[in-house]
Amino acid sequence: MRPVEYKRGKPKPDDRDALQLCAQAMCLEEMMNVAILEGDLFYHEIRKREQVVFSEKLRARVADLVAEMKQMYAEARTPEANYKSHCRQCSLVTLCKPKWSGKKAKSAAAYVQGWIGAEEL
Repeated sequence: MRPVEYKRGKPKPDDRDALQLCAQAMCLEEMMNVAILEGDLFYHEIRKREQVVFSEKLRARVADLVAEMKQMYAEARTPEANYKSHCRQCSLVTLCKPKWSGKKAKSAAAYVQGWIGAEEL
């Protein structure tokens, strides 16, 4: 079994795509009782396939991130979302609402003022 993840764009400067693919492979390993040593990322924009080896280091990073997510869930804490240009293409943008939080977010009062033109609330 060899998982392949299709991406719209091009390779990212960090390891987020490899982490996602590795996490998917780890889930498949558990569900199918198989060992998966590598997979591929296919980038549509550049029409290239990139091989990803699921090393112990990559698997450990996935496990660390899962532990961090579990901790956040236990604390009912949501990570801050920062709006970037790629957010427009994300299927979760309406749930995430990155323009409502993060570094560039307006206060609720400023948001309402922008819509109704009020000088003061």
